[in-house]
Amino acid sequence: MPDESNVLPTSRVARWLAIGALILFAVALYFRDGRRLAPLTAPPAGSAPAPAPAPVAPAPGQSTN
Repeated sequence: MPDESNVLPTSRVARWLAIGALILFAVALYFRDGRRLAPLTAPPAGSAPAPAPAPVAPAPGQSTN
């Protein structure tokens, strides 16, 4: 049985460095933009409720009982 070496192959080291960099990039994006994003269940920003109708002024000569 051949002796096993504790040295990691260069390709495996490069793979783990790339995975670590992607995780750090995702965390950085979350802390940059994630805290300002609206929750997924919030209504879209462009769909505000319709304003209440303005009160109609009485015609001249009508009483306001």
